[in-house]
Amino acid sequence: MTKRPFITNLFGVFVMIIISWRCAEDPLETDLSHLNLSVDTLSISNIVGSSYWVSPNIGTNDRLYLGSKNGIDVPVSFIGITDHFYWDYYFDSTVTFDSLHFMLFSNDSELTVSSTPNLYFSPDSHFHETKSSYKDFSGFSTASWTNLGQPNISINTDTSGNFTGTVLTWDVLSLVETLTDTLDSTLVRSFAIDLANSDTNFIKLYSREATSNGEKDPQIKLFFHQEIIIDADSTYRDTLHASLYAYGDVSIINPGDIANNPNRLGISNGLGLRSLFTISFDSLTLPEGSLIRKANLVLPFDTTTSPESFAIIFEPIEEIIDSLITDSTNAIFDADPYSGVGYPYRIARTMDEASYTISIKSFLQNITLGNVSNIGFKISSYEKNDPFEFLEFYLDDETLSPKLEIIYVKN
Repeated sequence: MTKRPFITNLFGVFVMIIISWRCAEDPLETDLSHLNLSVDTLSISNIVGSSYWVSPNIGTNDRLYLGSKNGIDVPVSFIGITDHFYWDYYFDSTVTFDSLHFMLFSNDSELTVSSTPNLYFSPDSHFHETKSSYKDFSGFSTASWTNLGQPNISINTDTSGNFTGTVLTWDVLSLVETLTDTLDSTLVRSFAIDLANSDTNFIKLYSREATSNGEKDPQIKLFFHQEIIIDADSTYRDTLHASLYAYGDVSIINPGDIANNPNRLGISNGLGLRSLFTISFDSLTLPEGSLIRKANLVLPFDTTTSPESFAIIFEPIEEIIDSLITDSTNAIFDADPYSGVGYPYRIARTMDEASYTISIKSFLQNITLGNVSNIGFKISSYEKNDPFEFLEFYLDDETLSPKLEIIYVKN
């Protein structure tokens, strides 16, 4: 009865020895000279760049903004508060709503009452988080909205007296009957903020994308109590609270007058500015049967005007939507006419000291194989970047122009 485990263990040791021998650090010596393979390099500097504009939408940014900065204006921001079963508690005879507070959060320790925004409410739908742009709000007014005025401000600190955040709070209990209306099938809990005073230049607040746990999301804090009957002579009061979070929010950003300067090549979320690159590369660029070992696109940028940290999105173009280009009579497109190929060729990159280095080996290899077409590449600003910052690529400087560097193996 003891032989089978012993044999099994012996066999396992033998297998491990074989695996260890096959995985030894010393590589097998094999003569591949008969294959006539050689390594070669190719540098392509014939890269043409241009800029285009798309109506800016920053609904996925982690901040809400109001005011003007770097020539970009944000006249209004919108917040929508979610539907929730807690609203139904209002119709429970044992429940009493004690308070409703609309709350926004900031990391600005110098906010004062005079620099805070006005809050407005409307039961109608007014915005789309990822589609709304300034073009949808020409002549927009809050005249028909309920004006809730300016907030109370709380500057919070920890036990050591260190600043932890600023909270803006509005009492919205006066809206309770509207917010809990079950007969209005089209009810949308829309809120808007704008600057109360013209002498305030710029403020920023947390959006619903700012924190993973929702702690600093725009929200309504509900405080209520419930009378629970224990017996005929006594009741128990249970005091509760709940947070009802934003389902969407967006700052409406107006890029102002755009100077279409063909000598500037850059990207900016606030301007809606994106860049196109055309690279001379097709299935005949490399010798037939070549295997690309490395292919890096190097994009130098202007270090004198660039932000300290700025991520970009690089994506090959799959389709040019001619109808969007033909129908656009303005310098700014309503939607991006250059449709990207997406995953796995859509690449996010952070900056090096003075350039971005983007590996496009896989995409170029597929071009040589005839699997994809090269109709250009587009670059946009990463959605979490500061929308008021602008990154400029070099275009006319021969020593700092974009270049594609390829290392390949050929027969």
